[in-house]
Amino acid sequence: MNIDFNIIARVFNRAFVCCAALCAIVAVTPALAQQLAPLVAVDAKPSRWQADVDRLDDAFRARMLVANDPRSNWVAGELDRGDIESQVTHFAAARTAAPGNKLYLSTLAIACMELTQPRLPECDAVDRLADWATRDTDNGWPSVLLADRARQHRTPDAMLAHLESAAAQPRFVEYWEAGSLEFWEAVRAMPIDGEEAAKLELAVMYAMPRLLAWTNAARSTCSGAAERSDAVRTACVQLGTAMRERGSTWMTRLIGARLARANVDSAEAKAAADKALATVRAQVAACARATGPILDGLEASDAATRAKAVSEWDRWLRREAAVGEARACEERVASTK
Repeated sequence: MNIDFNIIARVFNRAFVCCAALCAIVAVTPALAQQLAPLVAVDAKPSRWQADVDRLDDAFRARMLVANDPRSNWVAGELDRGDIESQVTHFAAARTAAPGNKLYLSTLAIACMELTQPRLPECDAVDRLADWATRDTDNGWPSVLLADRARQHRTPDAMLAHLESAAAQPRFVEYWEAGSLEFWEAVRAMPIDGEEAAKLELAVMYAMPRLLAWTNAARSTCSGAAERSDAVRTACVQLGTAMRERGSTWMTRLIGARLARANVDSAEAKAAADKALATVRAQVAACARATGPILDGLEASDAATRAKAVSEWDRWLRREAAVGEARACEERVASTK
């Protein structure tokens, strides 16, 4: 069963209060949700812009029915959740029209991982996951997904090789942040009058349900119930450590810390892993405190205050897309000290 592991937003409808990473983490496991619950304050009051959001949503979806450029094809595919054939058609169109775009490359690869009978032609013509790995060589995520595919195919040597390859990569970038910016830019460019705060909330609403494929892959290879060899456990420790140190999102860093913890045996190693996990959790909490004020002005009655909030959110999304959520958070925390 797929789970919504990823919420790149401050929660929608004025439950807009925790940072993107924290919302994502709360969706990962009940245990993490319990641990982080004190950091999440949810105000259930509806947004003052709900009527505008609904109107803009209808108009935006109508425009996406005639998607004819890379961005609109990608957005249309994301909105077609539940129709894998339509999704793949749109994602393949975006990928073909903008071959250098890593967001489109990875999105198509992940969509083609879904099993269909018969195989969709856009997925059957090219091994899209291998294509992503080939064209994004310093990113660890394609190798993690390839490791899980090898596990499913019962080729343990290949699985181990892919885990070791993933752990050696300098980046773990899922392009989640780039996707959030893509939604925002698409909605903001819509030639329809509307409150900018409402457009921002609409973009957040679209970004919230997006799924990441790597979470299940990482757990299945490195923390599932199946017995793991010493070599695999060593590779998983290395992978988890790399994710914790180099992941672009806080969720990557947290799950990486937990993977490393799950594959060490000695009391000393477990204590070190627990300390590393606690450090990441503290960073997440600091991020939540530093980023929460960005959204305070969206519901303001004063237009200038709202415009300032939207502008700051726009800068935040662009910085996240450029350097990753975790680094952008670290920068913001440092700037507020």
